[in-house]
Amino acid sequence: MRYLLLLLSLPFSVILFAQDNNSTTTDIFQKLATRDSISGAKVTVIQDSAIENSMMNRNKDTGTLKTGTGAGFRIQVFSSNVQRTAKAEAFNIEKEIRTVFPKLGVYVSYISPFWKVRVGDFKTSEEAQAFRSELIAAFPNLRNAMYTVKDKINY
Repeated sequence: MRYLLLLLSLPFSVILFAQDNNSTTTDIFQKLATRDSISGAKVTVIQDSAIENSMMNRNKDTGTLKTGTGAGFRIQVFSSNVQRTAKAEAFNIEKEIRTVFPKLGVYVSYISPFWKVRVGDFKTSEEAQAFRSELIAAFPNLRNAMYTVKDKINY
């Protein structure tokens, strides 16, 4: 009965913690890990650090939580409408780029009939162009398909 009560109260605790503007996601886990004053129960969360790094959507420069989306620039590295191969090619390119640049946002999209791969979340065209040079150095075979595009970015 005690565990049932704990499980039923957990979603409300998370909601209350999430509404606190001064706390971060890691604060929620720390608060959950502290023993309850009445029952003495505590929650232990075990997860791969890759989940926290990617799913929590943290800004790689400042460590702060990213808060939204807005206008910006990305580098398009692939676009194809060849039905038989485009999807597989897009995901292979995404995998290769993530291997070389693990902290970089790589986005695969399908807008009929095109599969596209776009890279980065740059606020200015100049930032995107500067990084495009690094991409060309790492992936010279994609050079002809690479160009900077206006897009909705995460920040």
